[in-house]
Amino acid sequence: MKGAAALPRTLRLPMKRVLIALLLSFLTLRSAKATDFATEMLGATFKFFHPDSTSTCVLVRREADPALYLVTCAHTLERTKGDTATLVLRQAEEDGSYSRHDHTITIRRGEQALWTRHAKEDVAVLKLEGELPVKVAGLPESALLDEAGLRASGVHLCSPLFVLTFPERFEANGAGFPVARQGIFASPPLLPEKSHPTFLGDFTTFAGDSGGPVFIPGEGDHPRVAGIVIGQHHHEIKTTSAFEESTVKLPLGMGIILHASFVRETLAAAAAAAPK
Repeated sequence: MKGAAALPRTLRLPMKRVLIALLLSFLTLRSAKATDFATEMLGATFKFFHPDSTSTCVLVRREADPALYLVTCAHTLERTKGDTATLVLRQAEEDGSYSRHDHTITIRRGEQALWTRHAKEDVAVLKLEGELPVKVAGLPESALLDEAGLRASGVHLCSPLFVLTFPERFEANGAGFPVARQGIFASPPLLPEKSHPTFLGDFTTFAGDSGGPVFIPGEGDHPRVAGIVIGQHHHEIKTTSAFEESTVKLPLGMGIILHASFVRETLAAAAAAAPK
């Protein structure tokens, strides 16, 4: 600047170091906040399958309980034959890539089912035994919205929602990531939940979506789970002729979602039933 004295070299160097230090601090803070609500939800959502049935599951931790609990739809476990099923885990590698780990878990011992089913609703919880081959943080139970939490969230008809699932067994990549989709609340999440256990989401639903978390961003950019996908609506067109009868099912593009409070109830029942 004309008329302004230049800074001595001895002052310019410390200022340069300060600017570099501030820039590094900024980048460190940005990298420390590498997780957002969707990425956190992703880290707890996995494929759970068997040749007879497939679904999406969420791994949840209860407060003051070191165990992991697998949450999915009851109907997928009930349709699965045999004593085992496969949980598709993911391992983060040093180079930033992910490797896939198909982990066998026990779901029955003979005729005895090891999961806990809700008395009325289509949700089941299985307490996982032992350590998993891949470290999984799990979603905290507090992320499951109860009635008070749902009311406080302010969601209503046409509010946005997000879903993570494995539609028709489809995976986002070879490491076994779920597919993210966005929709809206196609019906209001009515309360009390005992009278209105389900609500609708505007997104096309497929086999394999069952058990998938339906979530919204919450305080501190953490996910809040409003419910899990348990089914879909479709329209049937039946045709009858002299030679054949056929039924065509047309998807209506609406998922049936069970309120998360029923997941909480089943989680508590599974923890109480598990051997100490």
